[in-house]
Amino acid sequence: MEANKAAGSIRRQLIELLGEGPQGVRELSQELHQSEREIYEHLVHVERTLRAEGRRLVIEPPVCLSCGFVFEKRARPQPPGRCPRCKKTHIRRPRYGIG
Repeated sequence: MEANKAAGSIRRQLIELLGEGPQGVRELSQELHQSEREIYEHLVHVERTLRAEGRRLVIEPPVCLSCGFVFEKRARPQPPGRCPRCKKTHIRRPRYGIG
């Protein structure tokens, strides 16, 4: 039960931080003292919470820095491993905000 309360408060903190403007997972991870993997897991739940409140999680899509490919149709919050066009791994990570 305590873990759920802690997760809930972290998710509320995440929503507050995202309300301040778009942020990357690395910044959120450092601010909340959580691993990036945990932040990605929380983002899935934050998206549901926001939807229930009539708001939405806005994701600035990742972009390949080598060829400029934009990952527009990506549904998962985690960044892609490599570009489908040029196969390189130099990818700008997505940023998250509330819209």
